[in-house]
Amino acid sequence: MKKKVIVVDLDGTLFKINTFHYFIKFLIKESLLQLNLLFLLRLVAAVLTRSYCSHAKMKYSILALLQNRQDFNYTKFVESLPKNKRTDIQCLNNSNSLKILATAAPLCYAKIIAEKEGFNYCIATEFTNVPFSGDFENVSLTKKRNVLDFLEAQGLKKIDVFITDHLDDLPLIKVSNQNVVVQPYKEFLEVLNQENISFRVIS
Repeated sequence: MKKKVIVVDLDGTLFKINTFHYFIKFLIKESLLQLNLLFLLRLVAAVLTRSYCSHAKMKYSILALLQNRQDFNYTKFVESLPKNKRTDIQCLNNSNSLKILATAAPLCYAKIIAEKEGFNYCIATEFTNVPFSGDFENVSLTKKRNVLDFLEAQGLKKIDVFITDHLDDLPLIKVSNQNVVVQPYKEFLEVLNQENISFRVIS
C-alpha cells in the first residue's frame, strides 16, 4: 500500500508560536551566558537589519553568523520552547503515511523538532555560503519547489494532505489534494475562496 503524503508547516501550524522569534532570544541569552560579546554584537546588528531589510535578509544574516559554529546547542533550544504544540491535527497519528515538516524556520533546529514529533523528513531553511537571494528562505514558491523535488526523488507524485496557517503557502495549497488551514485570518479565507480551493478548518 502506497503511503499517504502529509506535509505540515511549523510556525503557527504544528506549534502555535513563531519558533524563530524564540530562537533569536535563545541566541541572545546563550551569548550572554557564554560571555560571547562579539557574537552578541553581530547578532544584534543582524536583527536590526529587519528595520530596513526583509525578514528573509535578517534570517540570512543570522544563519550566516551561525555557519560552522559548534557552541550553540540546538537540542537545548528545542527543549526550551514553550509547550505550544497543537494536539488537534489528527491525521498526524496515521502510521501509514510519509510525514514531512516543511517550514521557513532554520533547518538546524527544525530537523530536531521533526524527529521529536515523529516526522519522516524535514525541509527547512538551510545554512548557505552563496550570496543572499530571494529564494534563500524555504517559503512560498521555493518551499513548493523543495517539497515537490523531494517527493519526485522518492518516486512520489502528489501531496495528499497539506496543513498550514498562512497564505504564504498558497503555491503548495494549489497542488495538494486536501488542505487543512489552521485558524485562518480573513484575507487567507478570501483568497482560498477566490481561488475555489476546498479546505477544512482547525480553529
